[in-house]
Amino acid sequence: MNRLRQSRTAATIAVVITGLAVVYTLALLAGLPDPGWAHLPRGIIHLGELAAVVALALCGAAGGELLARIGLAAAGLGALLLAVAEVGTEGSPALSNTLFTIAPVLVGLGLVLAGIAVIRTGLWSSWRRYVPLVLGAYVFVVMTPVIAASGGPPAVASLWVLTGWEVLWVLIAVAVLTETAPAVRDSTAPVVEGRT
Repeated sequence: MNRLRQSRTAATIAVVITGLAVVYTLALLAGLPDPGWAHLPRGIIHLGELAAVVALALCGAAGGELLARIGLAAAGLGALLLAVAEVGTEGSPALSNTLFTIAPVLVGLGLVLAGIAVIRTGLWSSWRRYVPLVLGAYVFVVMTPVIAASGGPPAVASLWVLTGWEVLWVLIAVAVLTETAPAVRDSTAPVVEGRT
């Protein structure tokens, strides 16, 4: 399976899972109860976010420079740590709290770096070009301050910012599916001039 097909598969998985996450947070806002075992599906939600990072990495929109590789690796590690934090909430709350402090910073910083790389490559057009950077900035400008001020879920303000977070993940995955990013040429490879 080629990288483009793999990126589209990962993006499709991400759209489904993060789309369900939007429905989940909206259901909580509507007053539906959050079951005691909800930490397990929330772990899966973060794996859906990881799928969006993988899709972004595989499609080549961020290019292959160091900035992109560091950003995508940090964002992927952060999403994975969020999944571990969710699943470990019941068994190891102290570790989960530590991971919930570290992981969003990794995701935010990673997506800011990857988002800058996506803009610099110019492979994506329109609004799609800015979504990774917007999501990365959202972590620091909106999500973290609101969650800190409101005390986190189930506070209504926290649920609204988490809904926004999931919508932005859906948009990254949709961007991968709707843009046809050509393979990024290795900048170290020699350029062969064609004959005229």
